[in-house]
Amino acid sequence: MVLTIHDMRRTNISVEHSIFEEFSNQARKQNKTLFAFTNETLDAVARIYAEGGDIKELYKLWESFYLIKRYIDVLTLPADFVDELIDKVYVLDKEGTLKMFRDLANGLVGILKMIAPDIDSLAAVATDFMILMPVKTLKVTKLDQRSVSVDIIKAGRRLSSTECTAEFVVTVLSSYGYHVMSKEVNVGLIRIRATKTEEQHVEEPFMQAK
Repeated sequence: MVLTIHDMRRTNISVEHSIFEEFSNQARKQNKTLFAFTNETLDAVARIYAEGGDIKELYKLWESFYLIKRYIDVLTLPADFVDELIDKVYVLDKEGTLKMFRDLANGLVGILKMIAPDIDSLAAVATDFMILMPVKTLKVTKLDQRSVSVDIIKAGRRLSSTECTAEFVVTVLSSYGYHVMSKEVNVGLIRIRATKTEEQHVEEPFMQAK
C-alpha cells in the first residue's frame, strides 16, 4: 500500500496494507482527513525522536498509564499530607499498616505482570508506577543472572512511610520469585538486594513394575 504525502513535492511511502487500514480507520474515528491525521502523527513522532525520545518507549508508557487508569482508582494528594496520614496510622497499628501495603502490592501484581512478565521488563516500567507510591526515584539494576538491586530515593519524608514503601517493594519482588537477601531502610532511602529463588521440582515416586 502506498501512502502519498504532499509538500513542495510529492512523496510516496510504502506501508503494509494492515497498517494503512488501521491508520485510515483511526483518522476516521478522529474525524480527520487522512492528510491532516498523517501530518499530525508524523509531526508528533518527529518531535519525540528530535528530543531524544523513542516511540516504542512512549507506547510502553501509554500502556502503563492505560492500565492504571482502567484498573486502579488513583487519588493524587500532596506528599506531606500522605506522609502524615501514613505516620498516624503506622503509630497506632504498625503491623496492620504494613499489611495494608503488602495487600496493595499483591493486588497490583496481576496488573504489573500484564505489561511486565519478568523482572527485566518490570525494571523498564517501574518508574511508570511511581504515581502509586510517595517515591521520586526508583532504579532496578540486574546484578547478575539471578540477583537484582532496587534503589529508591525520596521514598517518604518519615521512617514510617519509607518502611511501608519498602514493604510494598519486597512484596512485589516476592511475587516475581525473588527472595530478599538484604534490606537497608533509612528516612527516604531504600536499598534492597534480592535473588531469584530456585524452582522446586517435586519428583514423582519411582514405581517399579511388578
